[in-house]
Amino acid sequence: MKAKIIENYILHYNRNGKMPVSIFEFCENIQITESQFYDEFSDLASIEAEILAQVWSDSLSKVSSQDYYHELSQQEKLLSVVYAFFENLKNYRSYLLLKYKDWKNPMQSIETMNALKNRFFEYLDGLKIENTGIGIPQVDKYLDKGMHHGLFTNLAFVMNFWLNDKSKGFEKTDACIEKSFALSFELISNNAIQKAFDFGKFLLAELK
Repeated sequence: MKAKIIENYILHYNRNGKMPVSIFEFCENIQITESQFYDEFSDLASIEAEILAQVWSDSLSKVSSQDYYHELSQQEKLLSVVYAFFENLKNYRSYLLLKYKDWKNPMQSIETMNALKNRFFEYLDGLKIENTGIGIPQVDKYLDKGMHHGLFTNLAFVMNFWLNDKSKGFEKTDACIEKSFALSFELISNNAIQKAFDFGKFLLAELK
């Protein structure tokens, strides 16, 4: 039922350029009861939030079921899911171009991406990408959260880039994924936070 609701919601949005007027109208058009709708979603906006989150979950499920996936490093695992995610987004491009046509700033927080962010964070929690931190447990806990937010910002940046990408086969988006995540991984592995922390201590000592 959830898949049917999502599929028909996207179809309606693509044809009309906006969400249905009401849940009643939507349910009537796709011939389900309101009770069936509420068994899956709380309102129409929750469908929009679920679309990207479901694409991520489907991409993760497909990639993680492959034998090669378990031989990859944590960073390679993340990249393989990210590539699959953008490959699957192609199936929803018309809808996404309409829905996010006013999304000019990739740093802008968008409510309909919160469910995607939550599932992305859940994946990173299980992936346990090593973040060397600065050696202070109370601080490192927050640095891990910061790394999660940074990697998701990276994902959102690539999505914004992809929506504006007109290259053949979205080859520029593939390059953007490679280069942007390579930079993120380099900052993590090279302990850039530790270096910034040490530099901060140096400045404080010199200013005394």
